[in-house]
Parts: sequence; C-alpha cells; structure tokens
Amino acid sequence: MKKLTILFMAIVLTASLAACDKKGDANRTADGGVQAKVLATVNDVPITEYDMMQILKRIPSDGGMHQGADPNNILQTLIRNELIYQKALELGLDKNPAYRQKLTEVQAQVREFQRQEMSALYRQHVKEKAEVTDAEAQAYFEKNAQKMQTKFHVWQILYRGKYPEIAKDAQDLKNGIPFEKVASRRFPNLPKNVPSPWELGYLSWRQIPPSWQGIIDRLEPGQVSDVIKGENERFWVIKVVDKTVDPKITFSTEKEQIIQVLRQQKIDALSEKMLSEMKTKAKITFPK
Repeated sequence: MKKLTILFMAIVLTASLAACDKKGDANRTADGGVQAKVLATVNDVPITEYDMMQILKRIPSDGGMHQGADPNNILQTLIRNELIYQKALELGLDKNPAYRQKLTEVQAQVREFQRQEMSALYRQHVKEKAEVTDAEAQAYFEKNAQKMQTKFHVWQILYRGKYPEIAKDAQDLKNGIPFEKVASRRFPNLPKNVPSPWELGYLSWRQIPPSWQGIIDRLEPGQVSDVIKGENERFWVIKVVDKTVDPKITFSTEKEQIIQVLRQQKIDALSEKMLSEMKTKAKITFPK
C-alpha cells in the first residue's frame, strides 16, 4: 500500500511539476480518456476533482470523513498553489538544479508505472488472441495419447546453482554407487520413518518439468539420466524406477489441461513474433 501511495503521489507530482519553457506550457488538461470534473480554471489551467482528491488524501480521516476538510478552503489552496506554480515558471525557477533532479526522478517513476500497466494490458491483449479450439485439443491428445497416459515413478537428485556437486553425483552413479546412497548424502540427519526426499512417486505428464521432456521418455525402468539443466540454475539427475500406462487418462479427463498447454504455447509464440516485429521496426540506439 505504501509503495502504491508513493507511486500515485509521483504521478501527481509529475503532472504538477512538469518542466515548461513557456508559460503557455503550464496549461494542463485532464486525460482525454478520463472524465474529470473541473472545479475552477487558473489562466485556462483546470483545477479538477482529482486535484482535490490529492489534498484530501493528506488529511486524516475518521470513518471516511476528513477532519477539517472544507472543500472551499481546499479549492482556494489549489488555486493559490497553481498561481504560485505559474509565476515560478515565469521567473524561470524551474531551472533550479535540485528541482530538475527531483522532477527527473519522479518522471522516471511515472514512466515505469506506465510500462508496467501497459505491459499488463498488452499481455492480456495477447492472451485474448491465443484461443484454442476443441478440435486442436483433440488433435493434440491423439498425437500424444501414449505419452500422456504414461506415468513415471521417479527418483531425483536436485541442486540449485551447484553444478560441480551434481556433476560429481552423476559421475558416482556412473561408477556404480547406488542411487539411494548418492541421494542420501544430501540428507545426513534424515529421521527414520520419514519419506525419502528423493522419492517423487508416480508423475503424470502434467507434473513432468519441461526440462525433462524428451529425456524421461527414453529412460527405461532402472536407468539414470545424465545431468539435466533447467530454468533458474536448477540441475537434476533422475532415475526412472518404473513406468506404467493408465487407460483411465482420456481426452475428457485431460481436455482442460491440454487447452491450457496449447494456449500458453500460442501466447509464447505470438509474444515472440510480435516482439521480433517490434524490434525490427524500432530504432534503438545506445550512446557511445
């Protein structure tokens, strides 16, 4: 809440402290997409209900009622401040280095706010274009039915950002040291009767990490993978203990998950295509 308040104040400050070389540049109007009730004008500059709201936010409230908040007094204060602001611009006081520094920082905050908000709207726009039909989902299931009906009983050794350690474990496994012994070295004080941390049980297609795709499918029961690298510096070595086919897994049981997978694939592809087009058309330069 505090961060939102600071950001909102930053937006207001940017509107109020916009750098102007001429007095005429001080004329500010409400955003064309926002209906703002104008309470007064000062040399054609509107004082709106949103300006009033910023003052009210700084006045302590009690049960929704602002103490001592006389609307007329607040409006007079806003008019006074606007007159002072315009006169300060006339006098060239906006060239003050400390003011320019503060203004630059506030404007950067506003630009970042705009980027974040527009990015969220853009992602929603792309998502709405990535529709998946029932026919596409059905075709995906028919093509991948065998894979989707297969469940893998898996053991794992997992490290985050420690490749040398997992490389050593992988080598020890190749040298014939049992998987359980290598995996248990990470848990020297594991209490008795506690499930083994390396035991993942039977995993369905939805539970298998993307990094394992194309690797786990080729492993037969008893076989161990090489080191698998995933996102965020994650490294695995996995062992397929068993695998079984579950005929209860059908298109109707998996339809919603398939649609989610295909939709995400479309979103990723469309996002990448649009970003590539934007970069091609954009003029991006870096100062030397």
